[in-house]
Amino acid sequence: MQVQVKLYGTLGKWVAGYDHRTGLAVKVDDGATVADLMAQLGVPLDKIGMVSLDGRLVGKATALRSGVLVKVFHPIFGG
Repeated sequence: MQVQVKLYGTLGKWVAGYDHRTGLAVKVDDGATVADLMAQLGVPLDKIGMVSLDGRLVGKATALRSGVLVKVFHPIFGG
């Protein structure tokens, strides 16, 4: 199946040739999770703060669905 991925903040540096404007179409195995997708892309899980699938916040163990838009944000710090 295929998903559309948008990486925010500094996460794009982990994926060679990543274009922040268009994102990336990625083929993943059926039953793949957010964590599986990040491993496939080479993005370390400890660099991920928040993930949404079609606008809903999800965890890293959430299974992906075909055609979903995956938005991945790095952790935000400050005070």
